[in-house]
Amino acid sequence: MTDTNTWVAEEYVKVNSPHVKTALAALALAGDALERGGTFAEIGCGAGEIARTVAERGFEVWASDASPSMVETTQQLCAGLPVHSEVRTVEQLDLPQGKFDVIHSSWVLHWVSEAHEPLRRMARALRPGGYLVLQWTGAQPRSEGTGLFGILRGIADSPKWKDLFAEVPPAMRDYPADDVADLLRDAGLELTHYEPELPHPFSRKKGTVLTPEELAEMRTRFRRTWFASQAEVLGGRVDEFLDEALGTLVEAGKTDPHHARIVARRPR
Repeated sequence: MTDTNTWVAEEYVKVNSPHVKTALAALALAGDALERGGTFAEIGCGAGEIARTVAERGFEVWASDASPSMVETTQQLCAGLPVHSEVRTVEQLDLPQGKFDVIHSSWVLHWVSEAHEPLRRMARALRPGGYLVLQWTGAQPRSEGTGLFGILRGIADSPKWKDLFAEVPPAMRDYPADDVADLLRDAGLELTHYEPELPHPFSRKKGTVLTPEELAEMRTRFRRTWFASQAEVLGGRVDEFLDEALGTLVEAGKTDPHHARIVARRPR
């Protein structure tokens, strides 16, 4: 169970436009799959923009999200379309074997407490010729050591902050792209697109100074996404924590969240 169940769709959509664009870009890499229609699973449906888009293209969509607010917004946005939506975490998903022509999940995997079994379930749920489209954060190689999420969890677990984070600890997890790729191959899929390191606007070398505008944008994104639940618990100290976290990340040269994109296909 992740802390995304407390996310409010109204706040999420304020920073979600880039996520929708990258999701559509990733889905475009699945050959002509989006032109054929069929069955589509949207895992981590957010506010429902992707579910609506693919339903309008002739798909029957099964959408899920850990946040009741997100699912309610998806239902409203997709009213009258063949979209079935439910509140369910990725860990709880029980996808029917061989059912889907396309399974899509963008910017969700790093919220999953244990992603290996859910990924295997996604692979099993594909029909022959079906595509799995994944994008996530925290995909840096193990050889690079602790990444952005590990550093943030370490700060939250320090004596200064540990008690405040006890109720809602950071939920983000790292899943190296090469590990995910190996797991999908072992599950019988073939990789048709492998991009283990997507460009990111805040990628910086160690010690590089971010501008005040860049720091302000990062602080806003952290508060609305990765620390949406913790912001309420931290109250008036949320900016103090975020400034300490951002300073540590910049000094360590770990501002790049390491996005990755994989498209995999089940052979016919």
